[in-house]
Amino acid sequence: MNSTLVIGDLHLRTFASPSVVEALLALLGREPDAHLVLSGDTLDIAAEPCAPTDAVARILARFPDVARALAERASRGVRTTFVAGNHDAAIATPEGLSALRDALGVRGDDQALIDATPWFVRLAGGLVHVEHGHVFDPDGAPTHPLAPTPRDDVGIRILRGFIVPVGAHELVHVNAETPLRLLARVIVKYGPRAPEVIARYVATAVGTVRGAGKRFPLAEDRALAQQRLRSFAERDGLDPETLEALQAAHATPTMASATEAFLRLYLDRVFATIALCGGAGMATAGVVGLATPVGVPAMLCGVPLATAGALALTASIVAKTNRYHGRADRALQAGADAIAEITGARTVVLGHVHVASEGPRYRNTASFAFTPGAEGRPYLRVFDDGEVRRAFA
Repeated sequence: MNSTLVIGDLHLRTFASPSVVEALLALLGREPDAHLVLSGDTLDIAAEPCAPTDAVARILARFPDVARALAERASRGVRTTFVAGNHDAAIATPEGLSALRDALGVRGDDQALIDATPWFVRLAGGLVHVEHGHVFDPDGAPTHPLAPTPRDDVGIRILRGFIVPVGAHELVHVNAETPLRLLARVIVKYGPRAPEVIARYVATAVGTVRGAGKRFPLAEDRALAQQRLRSFAERDGLDPETLEALQAAHATPTMASATEAFLRLYLDRVFATIALCGGAGMATAGVVGLATPVGVPAMLCGVPLATAGALALTASIVAKTNRYHGRADRALQAGADAIAEITGARTVVLGHVHVASEGPRYRNTASFAFTPGAEGRPYLRVFDDGEVRRAFA
């Protein structure tokens, strides 16, 4: 029986672990004729400090064996389908797909066998629906999967503005932790540079909030995407009304609200901590009789500032220590149920959260790169009769 391999969250980037590539190549060698679906965040375009099309070329130049393997499969008529995720949304644009085919070195008719979709693919005659899943996570949701211009979500803005410049890539995989734990990680890793690194985070977070709300073109992008619904529906065998129902089930991006972005980045706790530490420092200075630049005794300014910071920080933590732990995973499980109800799919395959979640109609690929277990690196095998099995490389 024929099968399709679905690999999620490969996160190939110029500094990716060679062991990830070795496992991928070994799997492709064992499955030379299987249709390959790479279900999002395959090329970690957002983690490269250059334009998206240049990032595609840089990554595949770093791992030429991967490029050769995919091109060789295409030369034998074997398909590879890239599903866009939030880290590689540009791969499904005309420019991104052209850069991908060029980087792989495919020519002529072989190019049609290397394809990319901005939203989803349907396998086994529609019994299995595959997409990345970020559309259900407010922090990763695009304005619309069919919007002509990919917009950076909250996480990608922090990745580009903070994570990549300071080289703090390990923080990407613990982003659901509370600020205190993340702060501790930064202090341990960067030592004397920690204040500089923290200041960069604050600046990037503030800039992200400034770009949220009314400045985030949610309505405009959705209007433009509406014009693309019919052509996408014809390609994937669903009517426009079904696509509209699917889109209605998507999360509203965090970037659509400046308040939500402010809270998601824990800026309330960041500023409360700054007030607490700054006020405590001023109060300490006041003990020895120092004054502020305007001549007010430091004690009179420091104590109220520190008190206000402490109260605000305590109130925020008491309300909920970790506001977002597990939110994305729960959202994807609910989203999978919605897709199944709307499309009639027997199984919905998502990724994004790097967790091997399962339900009656839901399978998550987990991350091929970041969630290896004792059995190996996880992926899914989809058979023509609609059966979906978890497998390991």
